[in-house]
Amino acid sequence: RGEAAKILQEAEAYKKQVVAAAEGEASRFLSIYTEYAKAKEVTQERMYLETMEKVLADIDKVIIDKNAGSGVIPYLPLPELGKKKATN
Repeated sequence: RGEAAKILQEAEAYKKQVVAAAEGEASRFLSIYTEYAKAKEVTQERMYLETMEKVLADIDKVIIDKNAGSGVIPYLPLPELGKKKATN
């Protein structure tokens, strides 16, 4: 009997955890959808940039937009510059 009560208690705790996580995800989705409904293009751009920030966070490459203008020097020893920055 004690074992059954323990299993039921663990199941209830798990249920509460799963339901709380699902409600949190649904709430986040609804808040994003609300902002999307107000300004679709702005929200799409923000979501894209946030995703790229997460995806590229640990990459040691420098990406330069070719449409950024002519203010970029064609060659920089960027890996070495990154190492110097890390040691300072």
